[in-house]
Amino acid sequence: MKIVHFAFIVLLSLFVTSCSTVQVSTDYDRSANFSTYKTYSYHEKGLDKLKVNDLDKRRLLTAIDTQMAAKGFTKVSSDADLIVNVLTSTKEKISVSNNNWGYGPYGYYGGFYGGTNVSQYQAGTIVIDIIDDKKNVLVWQGVGADLNLSNISAKAERIPKAVEEILAKFPPQPKK
Repeated sequence: MKIVHFAFIVLLSLFVTSCSTVQVSTDYDRSANFSTYKTYSYHEKGLDKLKVNDLDKRRLLTAIDTQMAAKGFTKVSSDADLIVNVLTSTKEKISVSNNNWGYGPYGYYGGFYGGTNVSQYQAGTIVIDIIDDKKNVLVWQGVGADLNLSNISAKAERIPKAVEEILAKFPPQPKK
């Protein structure tokens, strides 16, 4: 019975931690009136400097467009209320997990099963800056860190999901 209970806890913790694609943090200008913003466009010079391949750039921009449209914003080519700038970076990360756990032959907890697993992966960070175009000030920023980009075929799903998680708190809801 202890093994079933332990296995359930391990599976539940894996499920909970696997739901999130990235570690998200956001910040915003508390004095900005987000209800006045209706349109957006991209910072073209920023997009030109974006250090991702063309496929990933399209994935990022399509995901941002999808999320912004779902929030009621309209993309325009000029005179936008908001300018969206996107930054990306990647770095090698190493994950170490210790699997030295298990139950001994007489039912007590022992530390002699398993071993240590070491894996290396590309961790990506996506930064989405949203700027008030009239005032030329940053009004919102979302950062998604530790996006696993090692599996190339999974990027088509992971990038849009990461953008969705980053923009989940945009625009910020006014405190009541």
